[in-house]
Amino acid sequence: MKDKTKAGADTKTHKNDWLGGVLLFAVLIFIDQLTKALADAYQPQFDIIKGWLSITIVYNPGISFGLASDLSVGAKLAIVIGTAVIMAALSVAWFFVNRERRLVRTALVFIVAGGVGNLIDRVYYRVWELDNAEAALLHRGVRDMVDVSRFGFAVCNFADFFITAGAIMLVLSFLFFDAEAFFPVGKYKEMRDRQKQAEEEREKRKKAAETTGTGLAKPEPPQDGTEKDG
Repeated sequence: MKDKTKAGADTKTHKNDWLGGVLLFAVLIFIDQLTKALADAYQPQFDIIKGWLSITIVYNPGISFGLASDLSVGAKLAIVIGTAVIMAALSVAWFFVNRERRLVRTALVFIVAGGVGNLIDRVYYRVWELDNAEAALLHRGVRDMVDVSRFGFAVCNFADFFITAGAIMLVLSFLFFDAEAFFPVGKYKEMRDRQKQAEEEREKRKKAAETTGTGLAKPEPPQDGTEKDG
């Protein structure tokens, strides 16, 4: 009965995690596409922090942060196909990451949402057919609206921010905020210690079972009615 209850609870938790991941992905895609649509419709031009951060609209036939916009048709098609394959692989990987590794799972959702957000633009506007001049003239290409050129980047969008945030979360999880991190801290160090103790217990039980199997276990005491020496 307890096993059935535990199995039911695990199934419910797995379903909730799956729904949570899908919901977060949908929200991020919505934010990305909404901001792109608004920028495309209203063609804004204004400063948020003068000289540092501004809102504009450009159409980028390249990749994230305005990079590689002058690639050949073949290279752009390769980027589209490669992005689709990578996003699919990361989506599958999400299901194999332990539910306790929440930061890793969240990071994967951010990266996939960002990649898919820009992939939507690339496919819809057929960016492999465009160069920079055509993209600007026809209002086609990945729609970028946040100008961070002061920091050494070109104009970008929220999908780029999601990818960057996901990458940062992955690095932090691998370094500090995960039970399998190189330098786990706080509760993650406690989780690693518990996992280590559990592994040691499993090894002890395994060795005990192997010892029993070789006949080296302690003999049982004689039963009632068994003739004793003397």
